[in-house]
Amino acid sequence: MKHVDSDTYSIAWFKLADCIARGEKERALGVFRLLAHSFDDSALACQLYADILRSFGDPKAVEKYRQAAELYRERKQILQAAAVFEHITALEPENIDVRLQLIELYQQLNIRSKVMSYVQELVCSLLKKDDWKKAIEVVMAHEASGDSAFTAQLHEQMLFYLATVKDILPETVLVHARKAIDAWQLQSNDSAIASLLSKLQAADEKVAAHAQSYWNEIKK
Repeated sequence: MKHVDSDTYSIAWFKLADCIARGEKERALGVFRLLAHSFDDSALACQLYADILRSFGDPKAVEKYRQAAELYRERKQILQAAAVFEHITALEPENIDVRLQLIELYQQLNIRSKVMSYVQELVCSLLKKDDWKKAIEVVMAHEASGDSAFTAQLHEQMLFYLATVKDILPETVLVHARKAIDAWQLQSNDSAIASLLSKLQAADEKVAAHAQSYWNEIKK
């Protein structure tokens, strides 16, 4: 922060809070612009500006949050960038690009739980939109983001969705069946494999037969 008289500074923040409480958007933004001259942190200033816009339900908050996140990322403040992108997901929960950004940032931070959570959420979101091709790309790119159980669950999710898609090549479906079986085998979870095969039998007998043959072969 640049040097500002503490009393003046406190009064300005009080006025800002009062304007927000009264719903006086333009006055609040005017007070903030005056306060912003005391900042020497452009990313924080941008984030606070976005917070004010968000408090008034202004959709331009997303643009400002993105700007703040990129400024944090440029300064290698990855955790702060991720936190700002989290704000954007609250405003735009279906924004695929933002979720991809968060996955990348949490990978850099090596926070695997967050990576797994966002990968699963993204795959679910894509499948709800019937964008299974993009979902396959995400699964293949991030299948190793967690443990083998996570990998198995991702491929099972794709497997049972693809089993419902018309005119899809059986081999495309079988890729995910094999990968799910391989991952469960790494967990020594034969019961999960048995459950997968049983459910697949009800969904697609032909694919189930090939998956069963694959499992019989690797058990030898």
